[in-house]
Amino acid sequence: MWSIINFGRHEGKSLPQVLLHDPDWFFWAIENGVFNNRPNLLPEATRLAFMAKHTKIPRPPQEWQISYVISHDAKFLTFEIVENGADYLDETHVVLDDHLDLSFPRQLKTYDKLGCRLLLRKFRYYFFGSERAPLTKKRCEEFFEDRSNFLEQSPSIVPEPITQSESASA
Repeated sequence: MWSIINFGRHEGKSLPQVLLHDPDWFFWAIENGVFNNRPNLLPEATRLAFMAKHTKIPRPPQEWQISYVISHDAKFLTFEIVENGADYLDETHVVLDDHLDLSFPRQLKTYDKLGCRLLLRKFRYYFFGSERAPLTKKRCEEFFEDRSNFLEQSPSIVPEPITQSESASA
């Protein structure tokens, strides 16, 4: 059972739904402490953020990697799953990783709705078989319930949420 947001533009949606429909807002909310005063949402949101940043490639990882493609003005364009060791025409605008990070467009630009839409299009293609695959409530929740979709982790390495008092003293 997933928590339902009871405020704002995403009211009535589960946290997995929000993350896979509007990752830019979800990661903004995490960064800005929106869930800090909502103890029913904070642990779940923190866990989902960690998982979304550590999504396994749906192919054998020793043979494949994520290739994030970035424009010349440092905006997210797309990602592809490519063979390890593949040659690239313009390596200065490609970032390689061994897993998918759904927050990647936000790392380049703090407000990038287009970049997040482009990322979700490819995410649906690689993980659900079509760029137009609907991200239903059930599909979003089942994706995050399947631990095999994420890098191996023990509960002890999932970061604890930072409280406002801790961030003020840092």
